Amino acid sequence: MNLILYAIPFFFLLILLEFTYGVLRRRNTYRINDTINSLSLGSLSRLQSLVVLGFSGLIYEFIVARYQLGQLADDQLWVWLSCFLLYDLAYYWKHRFGHEVALFWGSHVAHHQSEDYNLGTALRQTSIDFYGFLFYLPFFVLGFPAEILFTVVSLNLIYQFWVHTEHVPKLGILEWLFVTPSNHRVHHARNKIYVDRNYGGVFIIWDRLFGSFQEELEQEAVIFGLRKPLNSWNPVWANVHVYWRLIQDCIKVPGFSNKIKIWLKPPGWLPDSMQSSCKLRSQKTGLSTRFDPPLSDFSKGYCVVQFVVTVGLSLTVLINLNGWNYTTTTIAVFLLTYSYYVHGVWLESRPNALGHESVRLMLLLLAMPFTDFPIVPRTTLMAFAAASLLLLLISEQRKPTNVTT
Repeated sequence: MNLILYAIPFFFLLILLEFTYGVLRRRNTYRINDTINSLSLGSLSRLQSLVVLGFSGLIYEFIVARYQLGQLADDQLWVWLSCFLLYDLAYYWKHRFGHEVALFWGSHVAHHQSEDYNLGTALRQTSIDFYGFLFYLPFFVLGFPAEILFTVVSLNLIYQFWVHTEHVPKLGILEWLFVTPSNHRVHHARNKIYVDRNYGGVFIIWDRLFGSFQEELEQEAVIFGLRKPLNSWNPVWANVHVYWRLIQDCIKVPGFSNKIKIWLKPPGWLPDSMQSSCKLRSQKTGLSTRFDPPLSDFSKGYCVVQFVVTVGLSLTVLINLNGWNYTTTTIAVFLLTYSYYVHGVWLESRPNALGHESVRLMLLLLAMPFTDFPIVPRTTLMAFAAASLLLLLISEQRKPTNVTT
């Protein structure tokens, strides 16, 4: 059972509570732009599954049908507990490979781009996890029923949600056994001493056993984000930028073996002859600097409203998808993906933001006769899109113009 969908409302409630707590304590860890970007990536990771075939499910069905594997009893407690423990071990290695192999890092990097650290960051997930199914295969071979495995996977991810916070201090003896907020803050840091540490999902014991553990130090305050910052609020680019650069650098590196190694070596690996020229080389950046382009109050308010509507539409699609055909689903997912992209462009104050937003609203109006979002009446959406277009027109006309004499 996939419990993630049912947990989403609780995720948003806890995010609101953490934000309120931070404001009251005068230690707010949220920014509008970063939070919208994180939630956009989380929404896209759910939406893409609606139009991309579940490859891991196909693999599972093939193995069971081909080899007629016997299955363990699904009503035995030891089966559930052993699956939970073994999956966390498998997750540790999946997560570690996701950091130490460039091909897999390109899929995982989206989760580490945020330069803030809060419960919203936990929802910042990739849309291109193409290798995770490999770590499911041993469970199918061992005879764990798919229902148990995927329920355990969901529980593992739900556990990881709460450790994405700056407001919980070290938890004493629990730090030795479990992944805690302190342990996981280290994992999201870009300080050199903390990079590529603490890969565990639920249990930190794997990091202690396999030499990847690092304690959060009082004398080394955690600075969050990538050592080579993304510097963009574009959620689509956030998912593909590493692969785009890997392709470019793969073309440039000399020798067939080097072209293979650049995908399989750790991120940033280069043949000696290209250490000074390749785009993936390490760059010295100010670790304390955060990407935060200025935005007017109108733009902030407008973007927040549009983003909330987009998230609402995404949730209605995810919850009430039954009855839609593939074409309708694809149209809806395309519109929502483009919406998240445009929100990112708007947050960056790009000159083409107004044009993109106008196109997005017109596409929404044109798509209404073909795509009826569940729960939300079609006429309501059309009225909202039309009113938004009118508001943009009025705001644009009210902008001061430079007069030269």
